[in-house]
Amino acid sequence: MKKNKQNISLLKVENIKLKFGSRMILSDVNFSVEPGTITVITGKSGCGKTTLLGIISGLLKPNDGKVYFKGKNILRWGDIRRSFYRSKNIGFIFQFFNLLNDYSAFENILLPTMFNPFARNASKKAKELIEYLNLKAISSNHPETLSGGERQRIAIARAVINNPDIILADEPTGNLDDESAEDINNLFIKLAKENNKAFVIVTHDHRIVENSDFHYHLSDTALVLQTKTKNRSKKPAAKKPSSIAKIKPAGKTSQNKSDSTSRKNTKKAAKKTSAKKTK
Repeated sequence: MKKNKQNISLLKVENIKLKFGSRMILSDVNFSVEPGTITVITGKSGCGKTTLLGIISGLLKPNDGKVYFKGKNILRWGDIRRSFYRSKNIGFIFQFFNLLNDYSAFENILLPTMFNPFARNASKKAKELIEYLNLKAISSNHPETLSGGERQRIAIARAVINNPDIILADEPTGNLDDESAEDINNLFIKLAKENNKAFVIVTHDHRIVENSDFHYHLSDTALVLQTKTKNRSKKPAAKKPSSIAKIKPAGKTSQNKSDSTSRKNTKKAAKKTSAKKTK
């Protein structure tokens, strides 16, 4: 019998087990993720939360279990296909931003398109994101001149430039002050609601937990769904109205000249930086 596509989750994790030597890290971990939802994972430091994100992204292989993306088990794919999966379908947001100081904010946003063979009209898409996320005033700045909140917003734009289905975030507000953390939380809600993005967020931030759709707690190798006391119902209080209704998916048309030029310039800058370091 054929599977009913309507019943297939965007992401489904089944019976994941992982050991490091004799130490059990994850045991029979099960959960699923749907489009337009925010799923948070809490737990004490070192319990395996980031490791679980690595398994979801295909960077790590567990000892046992399955990870289904749109009904297909990514753990059965080879390295190249899993790389394409990460490049096209997964966006990453980190606690320490991981921006390149030699590049402007605009160039940092463009970087993932250099490694995505499916990317089209990247410069146009980056400009739309800059407008959507209210980053125009800082788009030409380099990361060292930006605040923590501004850097994280650039990192979020970088994470969604390839229009991924799933965004994995590892302690995204861990290095931010309260006001910046609140802005980032609202931005996650905005992207989930308006652009149907699925978020899986590892966090200790109670604001993200309270406004999530699903909350799991990882403890003693087991992932347990928590009873929600407060559901995400309010719209984010954005400081400025967005100039576009939603992020447009990358088209299938050939790249225009300006797009190609921007990407070539970014590659040249990367080569120069690499040459300097080798010297």
